[in-house]
Amino acid sequence: MSVVRLALVSTMSIQSIATASTVTLSAIAPLVAAAIGMPSSFIGTYVCFIYIGAAFAAVAGGTMVTRYGGIHVSQGCLILAAIGLMLSAVANFWCICLGGLLLGLSYGPITPASSDILAHTVPKERMGFVFSLKQTAVPLGSALAGFIVPSVALWANNWQAGPHVMAIFALSVALLVLYHRSSLDDHFDPRSRFSIHTVLNALRLVTSQAGLRRMCIVSFVYNGTQMCVFSYLVSFMVEDISIPIVLAGMALSAASIGGMCGRLFWGIFADWIHSPRLTLSLLGFLMAAMLVSVGFFSPQTATILLLAVCFCLGGSAIGWNGVYLAHVARIAPEGKAGVATGGTLFFTFAGAIFLPLIFGVIHNTFGQYFESFYATAALCALIALWLLISKTPEN
Repeated sequence: MSVVRLALVSTMSIQSIATASTVTLSAIAPLVAAAIGMPSSFIGTYVCFIYIGAAFAAVAGGTMVTRYGGIHVSQGCLILAAIGLMLSAVANFWCICLGGLLLGLSYGPITPASSDILAHTVPKERMGFVFSLKQTAVPLGSALAGFIVPSVALWANNWQAGPHVMAIFALSVALLVLYHRSSLDDHFDPRSRFSIHTVLNALRLVTSQAGLRRMCIVSFVYNGTQMCVFSYLVSFMVEDISIPIVLAGMALSAASIGGMCGRLFWGIFADWIHSPRLTLSLLGFLMAAMLVSVGFFSPQTATILLLAVCFCLGGSAIGWNGVYLAHVARIAPEGKAGVATGGTLFFTFAGAIFLPLIFGVIHNTFGQYFESFYATAALCALIALWLLISKTPEN
């Protein structure tokens, strides 16, 4: 197996399980809410804890990868994810939130680690496609969670079985990638040291360069939208349009599969037109259109139409990441792909903290999810319009 294929398979395996771990409770949110006596919108708070941990861990992740290597850091993250999943399976709100925080700390360094590995193995002219292909692991992970976790929970007649099974998967992948460390962790610098100064330098880097700064803003909104879809789609369908939880899980999986296809398509498209800015703008307008379409769902909506709209929603709201990450790696200073990725991810994950919380507040105010989807659509359309008319040196 070539080093590029080895790097791609390893990073995709790690990313898919890490993502599935963070989506596990969202896939069974109504069951968990009933068990702990909370409204299903509690999942917004849980997601907030995940991405508080992820935001800070992502910035530190770039320095950690430089010091220890991408595979080594990823192994530690998967072990921490398993611990977070076990805590998330405790029927207590604050234990669940603590589990979410640990899941966030485990998730944050995963993308800087994979970006560093791929930046050292993939030719620049193939980055758009390869990074997008690697990022299909994110919707693949959420699709796995959507298919596996509700079914395991219902089969075991216990919602806690879902997190337990995902913890076993996380530990298994951490063990399997051990065999690739010598091939992929050959460029780390043991003399590098982690400090607050290095973290601040990463933030300065991404806020001082126009192209990286733009990616911070765009990813804040788009990732927040993605997390709203992941976090609330199942609850919306079960509570507002009264469909079975397994079918709602299938809708989440349809969105995730759409995201996988979208990441490949948009990565190729961005390389073809040589304009990440225009590609991301088109994605924002498509997100807005699909979110409005979801707002028109009703109990009479045909299942095939429901799944088709969710597929297209995933193709945009989940399909943008590869274009963004490849562009960050491409415009980052030489040898700083992991650090630049970690710096921008601080803002990316910040979007996942604040937008799902606002989404939940709107839901609690109006008593249903329709208005939340419309508000998110308006924000995506505004960002897409700003991207379309903005002018910066990078394309």
